[in-house]
Amino acid sequence: MRVKWGKRMSLILAINASLLILVLVRYEVRTAAYENRKRLTSYGCTYESERVNINPTEREIQCVGADQHQAEDLFCMERPKYLPNFKNPCWYAKEEGKLRLKCVPYYHILGVAKSSTTDLAYRIRAHKDVLPCNGYRKKQESFYWSRRRYGYENLMQERPPCNFSCFQQMCSDATRSIQQTATPTGYHNMITGDETPSDFSDFRGWPKIPQNAGFEKPVVLTPHLMRHMYADPKFILLFRNPTDRLYSDYVMLGGRSAADFHEAAIQSVQVEEACMRNHTVEHCLYSLDIGKRLQTRIFLGCYSVFMREWLRVFPREQFLIMRTEDHDQDPIARLRTVYNYLKLNYTEDWLSSIANITHQRASGKKLKQGPMLAKTRVLLDNFYRRYNTDLADILQDKRFLWLT
Repeated sequence: MRVKWGKRMSLILAINASLLILVLVRYEVRTAAYENRKRLTSYGCTYESERVNINPTEREIQCVGADQHQAEDLFCMERPKYLPNFKNPCWYAKEEGKLRLKCVPYYHILGVAKSSTTDLAYRIRAHKDVLPCNGYRKKQESFYWSRRRYGYENLMQERPPCNFSCFQQMCSDATRSIQQTATPTGYHNMITGDETPSDFSDFRGWPKIPQNAGFEKPVVLTPHLMRHMYADPKFILLFRNPTDRLYSDYVMLGGRSAADFHEAAIQSVQVEEACMRNHTVEHCLYSLDIGKRLQTRIFLGCYSVFMREWLRVFPREQFLIMRTEDHDQDPIARLRTVYNYLKLNYTEDWLSSIANITHQRASGKKLKQGPMLAKTRVLLDNFYRRYNTDLADILQDKRFLWLT
């Protein structure tokens, strides 16, 4: 009887131990989930949504028309009927009783500012089949989607708005060249692009979108507008370590010294975090009023928040996403990836010659200002950490943690 009782006690103890292990495992899982959620909502901030719809469905958005204080309602227009014998998105529209060819860009370098987008744009436009747009700033940036359609200048000063016809007119020279150039089969293979890096993350004009009227938060943003007007857009993104990106951006906009940058960074972090204690992350990053109070454009480096907005509208395969650090380290490999994505023909010798051109728009200002202060880097790395972690999770790529 003692032997049997001993066996029963051993069995009971084993079962209890297994139950204890199961409870501990569940506790650890729940704790990890809580810590992850707490990380994403640190400083009291919350997201509108913590999910990314990788297979987005079309949102039914209705034409409502625009008043004099709003941007043109693009949903009152039909998507152009793009011509199959043109590689670039082009169509015929009737003007003054005549059919005229109209074109919009084939590709967009969406972002982000101070991440070697100018250099990449130059190397793309070096290809014989790529044309610049005549009406763009430096034949590169239209600022249509992020600012000009809302009536804002580069620094968000008021100006007459640019409608969709105005956007098309910016590409009139490229359109003529596209029309006049064709292969022996009659296929028009020339393309043009828009390289406005603020399009990815500058949503501050959202209150002027007619469908957002009366709402405290946007229901329509740039991705929705572009989805309505484009059939198969090609988006290129260069992400740079957001801490380094912010310093370069500050210097470009006239920053005087690393010490001044430190004070500006402190102020920017405090303004954003104070806002996020009472509002969602999206509200604080998309707000024109908050943006005007900042001494730096710190919001542009919160990449994951904007990436989620784009992925709710477009599938992941619409985007070619790279790191600036990789582009700078191996420009030949990166340029090969870009040319393949844009379906541009090339030889390896020619690719090497273009990739080895001196870096474009490399600023000497930062050399004069000196390196960023160590304490500034710690401050900004802490601010951006949650967004970097979120981006690495969205893209399933740990390189976007920028740990090395």
